[in-house]
Amino acid sequence: MKTRDYPLSQLKESLCTQCSQKIDSSLVTCPECHATQGLEALAGVDPNIHIKNQKLAIWFSFLLGGLGIHRFYLGQYMKGSLYLVFSWTLVPVLIGWVDAIRTLNMSPFNFAQRYSRKVERHYI
Repeated sequence: MKTRDYPLSQLKESLCTQCSQKIDSSLVTCPECHATQGLEALAGVDPNIHIKNQKLAIWFSFLLGGLGIHRFYLGQYMKGSLYLVFSWTLVPVLIGWVDAIRTLNMSPFNFAQRYSRKVERHYI
């Protein structure tokens, strides 16, 4: 059986899984399209998606709903700020308890679909 000798520079290059550009195999992301390379790309896992914990969101809304902590945790900063501004009225406490019950009745799939967001990365 005959083995073929490859130059060292050719062994370090691979193709991007998204845009098919030649890139260095030691890179984690493609410099052109910023797609993840390696095992994460093969497994279909996107490392830029931040998954939220449903049980933690329920606890936050039940215990700290009056301050809007659950809204900040879920990435809804404007609603969280409104809860915080009106926290002295005790109305956000009641709304936080309603949010806890609604989140408790939500299926894990619907929760993940609604609150797990892809993080936007801005490159210079």
